[in-house]
Amino acid sequence: HIWSTGQDAVGNIKSELQLLLPDIKIFLDVDDLKDIGALEDYIQRSQVILFFLSRGYFRSQNCLREIRSSLEQSKPLVLVQEADPDKGGGALQALRGECPDDLQQDIFEQGWTHTVWMRIEEYQRVSLKTIAEAVLLCSPNYLSQTSLP
Repeated sequence: HIWSTGQDAVGNIKSELQLLLPDIKIFLDVDDLKDIGALEDYIQRSQVILFFLSRGYFRSQNCLREIRSSLEQSKPLVLVQEADPDKGGGALQALRGECPDDLQQDIFEQGWTHTVWMRIEEYQRVSLKTIAEAVLLCSPNYLSQTSLP
C-alpha cells in the first residue's frame, strides 16, 4: 500500500484478520518495519503477500521493491483493490495501467486471489473472508487444499 491512500484500510485489514485468525502474525510496514533496507528480508520471512492496489501504488519505489522481491521469491499474492475514488481507488484496468509492463503478467494474469475493498462495513466482511481464506490456503496446514472445508 502507499501510505497516503491505503494506510487506514490496510491497518483495518490487519486488525480484523487478527480477530478472525488469532494465531496469525501479520507484518505491516507502518507497525513493524524497523529498517527499510531490509524490506526484502521481511518478504522472505512472509508466507503470503497482500498488495493493496490504489492509484500511485506502482509509482512508489518501495512498493516496486516489495513487488519485485515477492515475485522473485515466488511468494503467493493477494490483490486487494481500493474501490473508493477519494481514497485512490479505481477500476482494476486503470490501476493495472499504472503497473510497469514487465510486472503485469505476473501480478494480474496468474490467478491470484483478488478482492475489492469497499469502505462499507458489510462489504468489508466479504473482502475479509476472501483474504482470510487465501491466507489460510497458503499456510502449512492447508497447502495441499484448494478450498477450505
